[in-house]
Amino acid sequence: MRTTVLALILLSTVAFAGQPKRLNMPVGHTTTVSMSAPVSKVTVGDPSLVEVSQRGRQVIFVGRSTGSTEVTVMTADGETHLKIYVAADKYGLP
Repeated sequence: MRTTVLALILLSTVAFAGQPKRLNMPVGHTTTVSMSAPVSKVTVGDPSLVEVSQRGRQVIFVGRSTGSTEVTVMTADGETHLKIYVAADKYGLP
């Protein structure tokens, strides 16, 4: 029984590993995400929606316009995919 539960936990972790993490933020607000290793590159699907800067292990996002975009953050540990949703204000966030 214990082995079955452990196997289910591991399978569910692998199944969700490829899913992008979701980040919601209002226009004009800044959000900082810390990564497990120094960031080597950040790619933004639509740079008009989100301004991105990086410092060491941190990635700083600033919401510039409403909409959604995807971001890929590359580190020595691999890639992290983020789905970013920018709303007009905090009341428009899902």
